[in-house]
Amino acid sequence: MSNIRDVAKLSRHSVSTVSHVINNRGYVSKDTRADILEAMKQLDYHPNDVARALSTGKTNTVGVVLPYIDIPYFQKLVSAITKVAFKEEYQVTLLPSDYDAKSEIKYLEMLKHHAFDGLIFTSRAISFEKILEYEQYGPITCCENTFDYPITCAYTDRETSFVDVFKVLKVLNFDHIGVTTSRNEQDSPSTKLTKTAYKKVFGQKIDSQHLFVDAQDYSDGIDAVKYLVKEDPQLKVIFTNSDQVAAGVLRQLETMKLNIPVIGQENLDYSHLLDFSTIDHKLTEIGEYAFWSIFEKEIVKKMIPSEFILRGTLKKLHEQ
Repeated sequence: MSNIRDVAKLSRHSVSTVSHVINNRGYVSKDTRADILEAMKQLDYHPNDVARALSTGKTNTVGVVLPYIDIPYFQKLVSAITKVAFKEEYQVTLLPSDYDAKSEIKYLEMLKHHAFDGLIFTSRAISFEKILEYEQYGPITCCENTFDYPITCAYTDRETSFVDVFKVLKVLNFDHIGVTTSRNEQDSPSTKLTKTAYKKVFGQKIDSQHLFVDAQDYSDGIDAVKYLVKEDPQLKVIFTNSDQVAAGVLRQLETMKLNIPVIGQENLDYSHLLDFSTIDHKLTEIGEYAFWSIFEKEIVKKMIPSEFILRGTLKKLHEQ
């Protein structure tokens, strides 16, 4: 197997000059560069990525922390990050956490030891205070509002989008509203914002009989309907925390022969195919900006507006 000294010998240039070409560092004349590249081609020499990272201080790799790999919300975010990273010749390392704080800290330690050029949190269990302890070791971006914390973020104004949903339901005189969330209020900022928005519009808290927690996927949507209808047979509408959950909700409503409007989130294919209303939280734009923010020299906070998309029954009622 060829090494850098073999390239230097064949090209008749110094090892340091060959290193400059490999790492794209320092001035090298056009003819000299051509000699070295030709020697590399003849020897089928490929630079050792680890060695190059040590010499340049860059890995051309971004770590992406995500709690679940099989949830469409995170798949859409990761897809956006990966696509833009690929165009810039960056690799993306997926770091599943299952919302385990120890795992997330382990990934921060990897950043500390230069395993990545930056770290993106799509969601988190640890506090912003803990993340701040590691900012000195490399860029960190969160795909949520970091508020007054000096942490770069790309996010959407979820509370406003939730308020928009509940306002439409109020205008349409909907009561007996069922709501699903992915986690409890203590662990999930999104759940807390959902509850806050509900109280702002209706002047009271969501009671437990109208709230189904731990809804993650299609099957959870089925379970949510069983619970919510049992708790309140007069249920009129269900606002879910994802289009995937909403699809399961619709399937169970059909089985029970109930005609109840459903609202999802993230504007995934489910909402188009099944024609239900949804909130587009602009995950593609958030993912793209999260990647680019890794290269910003200052702390930046990018808010991307969400969009409430009316479809199906709710759209017809709203247009009347």
